[in-house]
Amino acid sequence: MESVIKYIAVFAASLCSALLLVPLVKKLAPVMGLVDEPDERRIHKKPIPRCGGIAVFASTHLALVLAFIGPWRNLGGNIQLLDWGFILGGSLVLLLVGIFDDRFSMRAWFKLLGQLAVALLMFCGGFSFENVLGIQLPFFVDLGATLFWFALLINAFNLIDGMDGACAGLGMIASAGLAGMLISLHRPADALVLIALAGACLGFLRYNFNPASIFLGDCGSMFIGFMLAAISLKANVKQSTIVALLVPLLAVGVPVFDVIMAVWRRIARKLVGLIRQDKLATKVFGPDLDHIHHKLMRSGMTQRKAAMVLYISAIFACAIALGAAAMTNNRVALLMIGMIVVLHVVVRQVAQVELWTTTQVVLQGVKRPRNLVGLLVAIGWDIACLTFATYFVFGLVLGKAFSVLHLAVCTCIPFATVYFYGIYKVVWTRSRVSQLLVLVLQITAGEALAYVALLWASDLTHGELAIALVLHSAVAVLGIAGIRASMRVVRDLGAWLRCSVGSDHDVRTLILGAGENAILYLRQSTFEDQQKASRRIVGLIDDNPALYHKNVYGYPVLGTFDELAEIIEDNDVNELIFTHHYSDDLRARIIALGHARGLLVRDFVFVLRDLDGRGECRGIVKPYSVREIDCRNLCIHLEATAATGKE
Repeated sequence: MESVIKYIAVFAASLCSALLLVPLVKKLAPVMGLVDEPDERRIHKKPIPRCGGIAVFASTHLALVLAFIGPWRNLGGNIQLLDWGFILGGSLVLLLVGIFDDRFSMRAWFKLLGQLAVALLMFCGGFSFENVLGIQLPFFVDLGATLFWFALLINAFNLIDGMDGACAGLGMIASAGLAGMLISLHRPADALVLIALAGACLGFLRYNFNPASIFLGDCGSMFIGFMLAAISLKANVKQSTIVALLVPLLAVGVPVFDVIMAVWRRIARKLVGLIRQDKLATKVFGPDLDHIHHKLMRSGMTQRKAAMVLYISAIFACAIALGAAAMTNNRVALLMIGMIVVLHVVVRQVAQVELWTTTQVVLQGVKRPRNLVGLLVAIGWDIACLTFATYFVFGLVLGKAFSVLHLAVCTCIPFATVYFYGIYKVVWTRSRVSQLLVLVLQITAGEALAYVALLWASDLTHGELAIALVLHSAVAVLGIAGIRASMRVVRDLGAWLRCSVGSDHDVRTLILGAGENAILYLRQSTFEDQQKASRRIVGLIDDNPALYHKNVYGYPVLGTFDELAEIIEDNDVNELIFTHHYSDDLRARIIALGHARGLLVRDFVFVLRDLDGRGECRGIVKPYSVREIDCRNLCIHLEATAATGKE
C-alpha cells in the first residue's frame, strides 16, 4: 500500500505544480520575449507564449524533491540522490540552451553542440550504456553511443513539437510506459522520476491541447527528451537480449521514428539537389513541413484528431514494449507482430515522401553515371559479395578452416564467369526480368565450376562441398543479383508512389486506357524531370471488365468511360491523357467533355502531345521541342511500319 501511495503522491505533486505554474509562466512570456509569432511554417494564427518548458521543468523537479528528500529515502533502483543532482544540473543547462534558442533562434549546429555538451556531462556522471547485449563496450564506443542516444531522444521530441499537444502528450505516454516497466523490475526510485515527468506533462497538456494557449518551446521539448534519455540509460533497462534493448526504444517510438524519417528525408533531398546542381537544395538541419503531424493534417485531420492518432500509436508501441518485457516465451513473436504492423503502416501511409525522394536519388544518380567509377564500384561490390559468401559458408556455417586457395577459387571463378557473360554492360534499371534470370544462371554456372575446382583442391567431403555450393550460391545471388533487381524495384516503387506523393499545386492527371502503352507512359513518368509540370496521377480509366477497380502498375483503375464525368469531378482532375487509340466518336466525346470542363487533354504515343478541340495534336510537350505533328498521320505511319516489319 505504501508503494502505491508514493507513486500517487509524486504524480499528484508534479501535476498540481504544473497546473499552478503554467498560468504564471504565460504571464512572464511577453516580458521575456518568449512569444511564438505565426509564419508560413506555423500552424497557429496568433502569437502564443512558448516557454511552457520552464513550468514542466520546475514541476518535475519539485515533485522529485518529494521523492528524494521526502519520507521515502534510499528507494530501490539505480538513481539515487547524487544521480538526481546530475539530472538536475544537466537539465538546467539544457533548459537555458532551449530558452536562449526560443528567444534568439540559435543555428542548428550550435544547439546540437549544446546538447552534446550536456550529454558529455551526463556521461561523466555515470549515465552511459556500459554494455550492450552482455558485451562490455570500449570507452570511446560507449561515449559515442551515449552522445548519440541523448542527441537522438532530445531532437526526437524537439522535432515532434510542431502541433498542439503532440510533444507533451507523447512525452507523458512514453514516461508512463517506461515507468511501468521499471515498476515491474522493482526499481521505484527510477520509476518515480518518470512518474514526476508524466504528471508535469499531463498538467501542461491542460493548457497545450488544441486550441493551445501556450507552447513548450525548445526548452520544454528538449527537456522531455533529455529526461527519457537519462533515465533509460541510468536505470539500465537494456538487459542482455535484443528484445530488452528494443523495449525502451519502442516506448519512445513515435518521436524517434519521426526524427529518423526527417533525417532520411532531408539527406535524400540534399542528394537530389546536389545531383541536379540546385543551389537552393534542402538543408539537412533545416526545417520542413513533412513531419508526421504535418502529414496527418494534410490528409484532412484536425489538430485534435491528429494528436489522438499519435497518442494511440504511442500507446500501441508502449503496449508492445511492456508485453514483450513481461513475457518470457513469446516475447520475440509479439515484437515481430508489432514490427510487421508498424512496417505495413509506414510503407502504406507514412513514408511515401521519404520513399519517393529516395527513388529519385537512385534514379537521378543512375541517369548520370560515371562509367569508370560505376564499373569499379560494381566490380568491387561483386567481389565483396563473393568473399563474404565464402567466409559465411565455410567459416560460420560449416565451421571449417579455409585457406587462401578456397577464397581464390570461390571468388575468382564465379566472378570471371559473370564478367565474361557481359554483366557490366547492362543498365540494370532498364533491364528485363529475363536478364536477371540469366544473371542468376551465370552465377550458378560459376559456382558449379568452383565446385569442380574444389573437388581437386580441397579435403572437404562431397557432401560438405555440395552444401557449401548451395549456400554459397544463395548468398552470392542475394548480393549480386539482388542489388541489381533492387534497381528495378526502386523504379517501379517510384511509379507506385506517384499516386500518393505530391503537393496541392501538382496537375491531377487521369490516364485514359490501362494497356501496354499506359504502362509505358507510367514507366516514363517515373523520371520526374521528363514532364513539363509536376503531375499527380490519380488513376486510370478502361472499359475492360477484367481491370475494373483493379490496380495497374500501382495505380487504381477507377472505372469505365461511362463513369468518366463522375470520376473527373470526384478526383478534381485537371488533365486527361490518352494512351490508346479509341474510336473517333469516343475520342470526340472525351475531348468535348475535357474542354467543357477546362481540362488539359493530351495524347501519348511514345511522347506526350497536347490535343486541340478537334482531337489533333498541337505540338509535343517539353522536353521535346519540335514542330507540330499530325497525330493521325503519325499513327498511320506507325501502323504501316508495324505491318511491314521495318524499323
